[in-house]
Amino acid sequence: MSKRLDLLLILGTLAVALLLAACSSDSEPASQPTGVATVATQNTRVVENTRVVQSTATPDAMMAEGKFGGSLRIVSQASVATLDPYWTQAYVTAAVASHIYEQPFGWDADLVEKPQMVDTWSASSDNLTYTFTLRSGLTFHDGATVTAEDVTTSFTRWLGGQDAAAGLMREFVGTEPFTVVDSKTFRVNLAEPFGAILDGMARPWSGVFVMPARIANVPSSTSVEQHIGSSPYKFKSWNPGDKLTLERYDGYVADPDAESGYVGKHVAYIDELTWLEIPDEETKIAGLETGEWDVVDGAGLDFFSRLSSNSDLEVALYQAGHRSALGLIPTHAPFDDLTLRRAVQISFDYRDFMQVLGPSDLWELCPAFFYCGTQWETDAGASEYYNVNDPAAAREMVAESNYAGETVILLNPTDYATLTPTGPVAKQAMEQIGINVEMPALDWATVVTQLGDPDAFHAWTSWGVHWCCGDPIRSSIFGGDQAFWPKVPKIQRLRIQFAQEVDYAARFALIEEMQIEAYKSVLWIEPGTFFSIYPHTAKLKNFHVRALPFYTSSWLE
Repeated sequence: MSKRLDLLLILGTLAVALLLAACSSDSEPASQPTGVATVATQNTRVVENTRVVQSTATPDAMMAEGKFGGSLRIVSQASVATLDPYWTQAYVTAAVASHIYEQPFGWDADLVEKPQMVDTWSASSDNLTYTFTLRSGLTFHDGATVTAEDVTTSFTRWLGGQDAAAGLMREFVGTEPFTVVDSKTFRVNLAEPFGAILDGMARPWSGVFVMPARIANVPSSTSVEQHIGSSPYKFKSWNPGDKLTLERYDGYVADPDAESGYVGKHVAYIDELTWLEIPDEETKIAGLETGEWDVVDGAGLDFFSRLSSNSDLEVALYQAGHRSALGLIPTHAPFDDLTLRRAVQISFDYRDFMQVLGPSDLWELCPAFFYCGTQWETDAGASEYYNVNDPAAAREMVAESNYAGETVILLNPTDYATLTPTGPVAKQAMEQIGINVEMPALDWATVVTQLGDPDAFHAWTSWGVHWCCGDPIRSSIFGGDQAFWPKVPKIQRLRIQFAQEVDYAARFALIEEMQIEAYKSVLWIEPGTFFSIYPHTAKLKNFHVRALPFYTSSWLE
């Protein structure tokens, strides 16, 4: 049914299934299932009477190790439109924002939710009230102390946004979702038990990023212009379209626990992190090879062999994979016609869509909406709906539909290696069955701004990733609040059952039902999975790609 990377390991976790393949060939230990069955007994931190705080100021002993200093130059995966992680769910925003903002929880090396800003937490016996206390020493980059009010205001902004998990959590919170107990303690109040309460607080993408209450106290649809967080790095400068720089925040007080993934004792060894916008893929790679920059975030897969053979470079591989996708807006003509959406779904060979991305060992066909090689993999509905590749039947369906020959606008960026090649394939597939298509030349930043206006386009290329969409709670397909992406009532009922269910077999049966409904509704066409690469100088040490590339605690040798 599909080609499999020999490297791909199964990680059984509800929150996400990922694996690290970065500077070494050592595999990460498998993570444990988390999220849906979270209960009070999962308090992962022991309460201490006295907590030792440690600053990341550069002590002489550490300086002697030669780890501190230097500037890391990163080529951004695409152009950056905003640094507000609530205003957009764009990857390139999260890739930078995750270095500016902290979250109440984060993922450890096994992708299990563990406290990041939180010191202690507990849940009531009925699992309706969760109480969290922040660790000492947390300050924002402007010097202000981080308070419980800052966290609850940021949490409120997340809860009102487009994230699928936030949308589902709104079904479970009480009339007063949050209570500030004191300057360091807050509560989350639920009307019904919600097993994934820690999920939104931990994800490095589209999660609860904490900013000062005065900044966060706006709707998530409003973009903020102040970039003040509490991470080891703070905002320094940004020339949009050119480069963006963060610098070490010397006031950061590190968690005394051992570093593990996105939690624990983080140290800003590198003085500055600079993201550069270099649209041309060949230029990106050539500059990496000559040392003009140090990392290329999400390089084109065609360069994999060339980069892997360079002894001065190492190639980190995100093995869990990204799902390539073609989206059709089902609320607006002409794709409000299910027959027309179905015609596009069966109109092309999905291999054509995937092979334009690069070598065959870096992608695979996969009919599972919640990713192959995971505990939620299923081929339910695939025999009828997946990779049918019948353009003749598709042309007949176009003739039977209400389509009247109007022009379809397909958004596809010109500067995104893992998206750009798929646009022409989608365009040709639709044109061969009689649909008129225009695909304007736009960079990714412009595409992001246009995605908020469903009247301006009809289809778009994109990808999903397992750390954001690896189960029905997080998946935008099954619960996003985009105005142009309506919720299917049956799927929403099944999602709620999934969130409440604790039995694995029962949850898996719900997964199969949801997948079949998603195929029938044609909300999203997902041809297959590809594995992103992150080539970087061999001088960069302790660099990992468990979800987003994370440079805190990395150093330049």
